[in-house]
Amino acid sequence: MSNARFLELARQQKKSEGVLGLAALPRLEEALRELGVSNERILAEVSVAYGLQGLPARYFGEVQLPMLSLTVHTSLPLVCQRCFTPMPQAVDARFEYAICDEPPEALLEDDEIDWLEPGEFSLESLVEDELLMALPISVMHEEACGELQKTAGEKPNPFAVLKNLKLADK
Repeated sequence: MSNARFLELARQQKKSEGVLGLAALPRLEEALRELGVSNERILAEVSVAYGLQGLPARYFGEVQLPMLSLTVHTSLPLVCQRCFTPMPQAVDARFEYAICDEPPEALLEDDEIDWLEPGEFSLESLVEDELLMALPISVMHEEACGELQKTAGEKPNPFAVLKNLKLADK
């Protein structure tokens, strides 16, 4: 979707919907891999439903700006970093943006609305940015995990063999 199309959606208050696969969101795929998701089948099944809706223009101080709303719906296949069990995280979020080259002070003071430069974004990067910010810093169950699994890095004590040695009589 082109930038001109975003501005057209905003000004005409139209809507665009669709689904993006993980292949269209390479930074999100990399982040999921870094968080321990390695099953290719599970990664291939990740999809993100989006809705981009033009909203009525809004005044910020003396300046009227075109507005967009983005909704994203997905389930991210996260893995608990403590017990290594699957921990899917549903993401159902809505974001609002004002489109402008230079944001007025009143827009910068509004915590609910972000701003987008007209020539600086694509649909994929917009969806991907919001999902990356929604990822938890540390993925762990809120309550105690089930049985903890040993990690591949744990090794037996090398001195344990010595306890089986018998001292020879002199």
